[in-house]
This record gives sequence, structure tokens and C-alpha cells, in this order.
Amino acid sequence: MRLASLLMLSLLGVSSVATAAEKAVGESNKQSLDISIYNQNLALVKDVRRVALQQGVNDIAFEGVASNIKPETALLYADGLKVLEQNYDYDLLTANNIVDKSVGSMVKTVVMNPTTGENIYNKAKIVSAAYGMPILEFDYGIEAHFPGRLVFEKLPASLRNKPTLVAKVVSDTAVDKDISLAYLTNGISWKTDYVAKVADDNGLNLTGWVTINNESGIDYDNAKVQLVAGNVNEVQASRPVMARMTMKMAAFDGAVAENATASGAIQQDLSGYHLYTLPNQTTIKDKQTKQISLLEKNGVKYKKEATLYSQLYFSPTSASSFEQVHPEMYYVINNTEEDRLGTQLPAGIVRFYENDDNGNLQFIGENSINHVAKGEVMRLRLGSFANIFVDGKVKRIKKLSEAEPVSENNRCKNIKSVYGYDVELTITNSGNKAQEFVYTQNLPQDAVVSGESIKGRLKSAGVYEWRFDVPADGKQVLTFYVKAPNSRRVCD
Repeated sequence: MRLASLLMLSLLGVSSVATAAEKAVGESNKQSLDISIYNQNLALVKDVRRVALQQGVNDIAFEGVASNIKPETALLYADGLKVLEQNYDYDLLTANNIVDKSVGSMVKTVVMNPTTGENIYNKAKIVSAAYGMPILEFDYGIEAHFPGRLVFEKLPASLRNKPTLVAKVVSDTAVDKDISLAYLTNGISWKTDYVAKVADDNGLNLTGWVTINNESGIDYDNAKVQLVAGNVNEVQASRPVMARMTMKMAAFDGAVAENATASGAIQQDLSGYHLYTLPNQTTIKDKQTKQISLLEKNGVKYKKEATLYSQLYFSPTSASSFEQVHPEMYYVINNTEEDRLGTQLPAGIVRFYENDDNGNLQFIGENSINHVAKGEVMRLRLGSFANIFVDGKVKRIKKLSEAEPVSENNRCKNIKSVYGYDVELTITNSGNKAQEFVYTQNLPQDAVVSGESIKGRLKSAGVYEWRFDVPADGKQVLTFYVKAPNSRRVCD
């Protein structure tokens, strides 16, 4: 028997389960709402509500806190207020919970006469229940699968219609006081998506959108929203399984997309993280995905590089080579004001678009970025060049010198030599634009490069780099010479 067809509630004037002495503090008492959202499924909620306090001890109930609240983080505070104890009530008013909490109570039962359609009423006692499935005791016996409905005369006193934080507080005076409740909650996070529209060979227009996903269990109406970029450390403590199941309540059944223009977020540093304050209050509904404009920068300078990490190696016994290797495509952006950017960029995905010769917009690739500080350089790989390929080979190997063998033992000797390697690369560009090409070659230890047809530089220990342009619909040849030591062990 499905629970939806089993239960029929008769509230009989019962509108709240709060005790007479308990002051319900609902949405109408709200004075302000701030929420700081982190990248990692976490938010700090700061909820200020006005409460009419009596002098002395008061029981107050903050209704409508997030169902994914981390109760141990809750902080209730106000001037002249002392908190004696606080409890998080997440045993909610659901059909299953009504049945489970009514064990031992009498209920009215209803079945329909299949012939006449009339309701037949009776009374029974709920003797047991598990997950909302009751076992009923009638005067004629026990029913484990009752085929009708149940009518309850009253609601169980321990159930609430919203997740509620209940506190016992002491006030110095009888006064209407603004009380702040701050707590951490899971179930809400944000991420950034960027769109880079290539304008010409040197500039692009960059826009950024924040996507907030709320599955925390409540709506945040007219909230001041701040976004924290960076990964704060959390201690992962286990939580009771039943609490987790109860607080989840409902499955996510599809997001509702909504756009809210809020350009010009105020930025500031916060203890090594970066904080974005949205300029306008906004409403974030539960089970909703909201997009908010964060960034719009036009004419951002960039460079497009064709990058190849060489497959050549240097061995006196083998002349290595490769053929028709397509270099990787990198877009390089300096996050500086001089290059018309110069702002903190939260982590996200950057998607690139460009118009073709007919003016049709085309997607040309995407990549992710970590949090990018002002002044950092972004190198974003979008794919591989289809119209550029490279052939490379070690053309000649020559022994330049060999030292006297050094005996290690009676059977083995170590022989040290120096070899020279002539290398040639041919880069072919079949495209209609010249392209900057970056070639990186790993070198053996203590190797020296000389005789370069195009001057390069030692980028780091054992890594040599060349940068040059390859003409449109043309070729460029790079030759260089590597002198490298070699050591081999010979045993009788």
C-alpha cells in the first residue's frame, strides 16, 4: 500500500507544533540575510531576525534553516543575550514520520466499499511502523497491509514543518532584539564559466558567469551574496546516517535556470582567498541553478602559439626521427591591466569561439583554469593545429672524442665519450596566416647547443627552446648542433 494513498490528516485547528512558551521566529521576522558561498559545496549563512524577548529565560525557534546545516557550527548571538542551549530539530513533518511517531496512538481508518463507493470507518491502534508502513491492531485482529487510509486526530508533538534551530536564551530586559544566527551548510556551491570571443588576431572579448547551484533545502530570499574563491580546509567528520537521510528530504528533480545581471562585483582579498560581493541583493531558490554576470572585458590581448615538445633523443647508436607531427594550439593571456585584463579570476572553464569567414560563430576549444591571480600568465591548450605539421630528424651522429677506459673491476670498464649530433626540423604551414611556433627540446646532461640557424635559449636545466614565425602557406627550417657526453659500460 502506497503511503500517498494511505494518509489523510485531520489537523482539527492545529497550526503549529511549537509549545505555548516557545516563540516561533519565522520568515516574517527576518531583518537581513547574507550568504557567503564557497567553491566546495559549502556556504556560511548569516540570518538576522527580530525577536520579542521577555526578561529572563526564553525559548525561541528559528524556523526554516537549511536542511543540510552543519548543526555543530551554529552560532546564535546578540548584545545582552546569553545562550544556555541550542538544538537542531530535523525530524520533519512528512507522511512517513507522522506514522512512525504515532506508534501507540489510536487512528481512524477509512476503506471504500467497492460496490457502493461509500466510506467505511473504523478505529485501530498503530502497534508498529517502519518507514511509514504501519501495523494496525483492530478489535478483530492485526492488519499488516491495511488497504485503506488513516485519519489522524492530531500531529505528533515532536515533528516540525521546517528544519528548526531551537535555543534557550536569557535576555537582560524585555525587548525586541535583532538576533543573528550564523551557520555552515552543505548543498550549495558556485563555479565560474567564461566565454572568450576572438575578435581579431590580437584581441578577444572575455565574459564570466557565476553559476550557483542550491540544493541546501531552503530559499534565500533577497540575500546579499558573496562568493569566496579558494579552497578552505574542512575537517571531514562522520555524521549520523539517519540525520543525513532525514535532512536530505527530497531528491533533486531538475534545476530552474535564471539569469540575473549584476555586473561589477566588488572584489577584495580575504586572508589569502579572494572575495566577490555581488552589488545587488538576489533570491536563490531551493533546487535552482542561477547564473549571475561576474566579468566583462573587451579587447583582451592574447597570443596564439603552435607548441611542439620534441620527440627527438640523442643516442650514439640510433638516429631518432619523427614525421608529420601536429603541434598543440595554445592561447596565452597575461592577466595584466596592460593587456586589458588585470583582475582576479576564479577557477572555471574557458570556452573559446570565433567567427569563420562567412561570419558564422564556431566553437574552437575549451580548457579549465585554476584560480588566477592578477599578474599571472594563462596558457590554455585548445587542441592541435590541423594545418601545421613538423618533420624532425637527427641527420648525422659523429664521435668527437673518447677517454681511456676506466676499470671498475676485473671484468668491466667504463668508457666515456663525446658525440656530436646534427639536427634538422622542417615546419610546414598550409594555413593562410603566419604562425608563431615554439619548439622545446630536452637535452642530455651537460649537453651544449650550437650552430643554430635560428637563435634559441636555454629555458631551464636540460631544456632548450626556440621561438619563431612560420610564414603563411610556407615552410621554416631549423637546424642546430648538439654536443653531448656519453658513458657506456663494457664487460668481458
